[in-house]
Formats: sequence, C-alpha cells, structure tokens
Amino acid sequence: MPHDFEYDVAFSFLAQDESVATELNDALSERVKTFFYSKQQEQLAGTDGEKTFNAVFGEKSRFVVILYRQTWGTTPWTRIEETAIRNRAYVEGYDFSLLVLLDNKSATPTWFPKTRIWIGLERYGVAGTAAVIEARIQELGGTPHQETLEERAARQARAAEFKAERQAALNSYTGVEAFGRGIESLNFAIKHGVDRINAGRTSHKLEFRGPPQSRGPCFVLGLKRGLEVSGRAHYTNTLEDVYLNVTLWRGLPPMPGYIQFEDPVRHLTTKYELDYQPSKNYVWKQQSDRNRSFSNESLAEEILKWHLDNGGDPAW
Repeated sequence: MPHDFEYDVAFSFLAQDESVATELNDALSERVKTFFYSKQQEQLAGTDGEKTFNAVFGEKSRFVVILYRQTWGTTPWTRIEETAIRNRAYVEGYDFSLLVLLDNKSATPTWFPKTRIWIGLERYGVAGTAAVIEARIQELGGTPHQETLEERAARQARAAEFKAERQAALNSYTGVEAFGRGIESLNFAIKHGVDRINAGRTSHKLEFRGPPQSRGPCFVLGLKRGLEVSGRAHYTNTLEDVYLNVTLWRGLPPMPGYIQFEDPVRHLTTKYELDYQPSKNYVWKQQSDRNRSFSNESLAEEILKWHLDNGGDPAW
C-alpha cells in the first residue's frame, strides 16, 4: 500500500540560503506540494517545533532536499532536521534524499554515503536543480501535475507583488534605516569576533578600532593588511548603488584622525548589498555571489575569516 505523504518535497537550509531555497520552492510549488519553512510559519505557530520538524523530515515528506554548505547541521533547526534525516535513512536508506552543494568549497558530510548522487547548484542552476528534484519525486511515486493557466497566473502575480514589496522595502526611509542599523550591529559583531580571535591567542592579537555600536567605519589591525568596513547611504529614501565596502589596505587603513606619511594602497575590496527576503527580513548579499545571504553576525564572521585568509602574516 503506497505511503500517503503530506508533502512531496521538504527543503532543509540555513537562514543565509533562504533566497536560493525560495527560488527552488517557487519553481516547484505549483506542481508538487512543498514544505518550505518561511512559508509555513502560520501553520507551525503554536506547535512543538522539534516534533513538527522531526515528523516533516522523518516521515511526512516523500523527498528531502538538503541545501548544503559546511555549517549546515550546526544551527538548532538544521541540527534537528539532520537528526530526523539520518534516523529515517537508518531504516530506509538515503534514496529519499538529495544533497545540493551550494559552493565548491564544501565537501559532502562524512555521514552521507559516497555512493549517493549529489549535485552542485553552480553547475545545474536553479532550473536544472528543480528539474532533478521533480524527476526524483516521480521516481518515488509522486505525480507532479502540469501547471494550469490559473496557477501560472497566480504564481506570476505573487512574484510581481513581492517584487513591488521588495522595491518599497529597499527604496524608502525604512530601507535606509535598516542599512544604518545593519552597519551598527555589524560593527558590534566584528568587535565581538575580534575578541573571540584574541581569546585564543597569547600574542599577536588583533585590534579593533572604531565605536563598536556606531554607523561609522570600523577597522581591524594586527596583520600586514589593515581591514576597513564602511558604508553610507547617499539619500534618505533609496539604497540604489549603496554598498557595504570591505577593504584590505596595505599597511594602515586611512583612519580618521591619524596622520600617515605614505598614501594608503588598496589591496582587495569586496562589496555587499542590503536585500529584502520573502520572510520580511533584511539580509546582506555579496555583490559577486547573490546566492548567499548573511545576517549581521554571519557576515561579521565571513569578513573576519576573509581578513585572516588574505591579511598577510601578522606584522610583528
């Protein structure tokens, strides 16, 4: 007797990858029944989250897609989802699951069988990945239906509504304020990150410069290349062409109030933009890789890791 699944596919992902998960969900949700957490918040309100997620990933979904990068499984929700998936695999094997690698740096998890197929998002893209998922659902007994005219019109209307909502959220006083508050929180998180780095060192410590809870630039010194993190909105009602600039300078960065005898020279620069998610949260996205989204805390960690990797040997 076939299993009567509540969902055809459930997506497990980190908060920073919500935008990719949203695109995949939207590509499939008119033909198959999906479980996508940010769109099921009302349904889950008032329930025991751990029980609900265990049930969804352990038995209620025909197929499970893991949008994987190295830190998946380390957060409270993805840890619950990983446990449910592995417990289910102990009984059924891993045929019900698909691992989608979101970057080229992350190796597959050690518990995931080497014989199982995984795919890379960079190679397949969203459309190709959605096609693989739909084919696997059919192989497992699911019956995706052809999108009707009404469903397609409704999907396009939702997309248009969110596009308008996103534009309003970014090009408004509210969006500019969110950018400023984001920099304030980011500076504090970078200061906290520097403290964490220094706690593990007996010498050659890094130094944070700048008010830790202000909207001005902050600096991290102690390597051959100094780090500067800065950004400012030009107007009060738009974030168009507004970036968070993360720059490594050879030697001392151009810090206010400091006299320098040599002109600072840029070594590397990367840019981030503030974006608005379907979950109604503001996130940071790297200009060169818009598949990833960052909270203030996760971006602070990303920036400091980048600094450690590219800042050169400590200047002792």
